[in-house]
Amino acid sequence: MKVERRPIPEEELATFEEAGACGTAAVISPISRIDDPETGKSYTFGNGKPGPWSEKLYNKLRGIQYGTEPDEFGWTTIIEGL
Repeated sequence: MKVERRPIPEEELATFEEAGACGTAAVISPISRIDDPETGKSYTFGNGKPGPWSEKLYNKLRGIQYGTEPDEFGWTTIIEGL
């Protein structure tokens, strides 16, 4: 997947099929709607359900966390004896 980090102009939101957010707990959370109170516009994504890319990213991340997917980036540390 090609990744971009950039500001998103509001008018571009209408072209999105999915939207999501990542927090410090490294969980992928789908965004179902973004509201602009200044213009009264709402942008909806995925009918309230995660889209295919959100699901794929979530499943991959959880697989790395649980050891069922390879950790190619060295993100996890196994702590013995707990």
